[in-house]
Amino acid sequence: MLIDDFLRYESDLARSFLIPLLESMKISLSGKSILDVGCGYGGVLAALEERFGLSRSLGIEVDSEMVKMGLARNTTKIQLEVQNFFSLEGVTFDFILMRDVLEHIVDVERALSHARSLLNPGGMLYVSFAPFYSPFGGHQHNGAGFFSNVPWLQFLPESWFRSFLKLKGNSYKSLTGLEVDMNTVLRTRLTLKGFHSYVLKLNLEPHFFTQFLIRPDYKIKFGLPAVRFPRFPWLEELFCTGAEAILIPKSPG
Repeated sequence: MLIDDFLRYESDLARSFLIPLLESMKISLSGKSILDVGCGYGGVLAALEERFGLSRSLGIEVDSEMVKMGLARNTTKIQLEVQNFFSLEGVTFDFILMRDVLEHIVDVERALSHARSLLNPGGMLYVSFAPFYSPFGGHQHNGAGFFSNVPWLQFLPESWFRSFLKLKGNSYKSLTGLEVDMNTVLRTRLTLKGFHSYVLKLNLEPHFFTQFLIRPDYKIKFGLPAVRFPRFPWLEELFCTGAEAILIPKSPG
């Protein structure tokens, strides 16, 4: 791993990509309520709070160690909790973030449907994910050793994939957290085609959608500029390293 401070990485990613994206689309979150699902260390949420001034900023995460560290280091008024997304009920938000989370939620359709149910009227849902069949869609880059750098390793039978790829705790997550991440990615196997089918089925409208040959976060990790990838069926599943979308629920009828 090239990142040694993931809270700072999250904040830098929000400042260098997400906030400029929102501002280019004239989307202001000032005075809005935000839910960050799978918030990690809370860096993205903190950067949004710092830029816009939010009425409420809640980040939920199942990894208790990440939440503990995030609470210890964040100085803004964000709220971080250890909580399962599907247990969150009785509250709504103006903007929901699901950044690099969907590929870890086995029931993607249920996750998008639940997110929609938590949106206020006029609310928006931001989603990003790495398609499973993309070069590192198996998340092998979170492993250690030679095979963590091998693209499309996830095309191997799962038993081979697991035997080749070694996991150990790093600056991102503990060994247990990395094992959970790996298991959920291999069970979910989220593709671009699958994502678009769920969006259509749930009557969500893409206010914005793009996909990348080189993801925006690679600029921070590897010094590579973001490069968008055109909509080429089949090729996009293999070479698109990340997809980003802002979704709006369509009105009935």
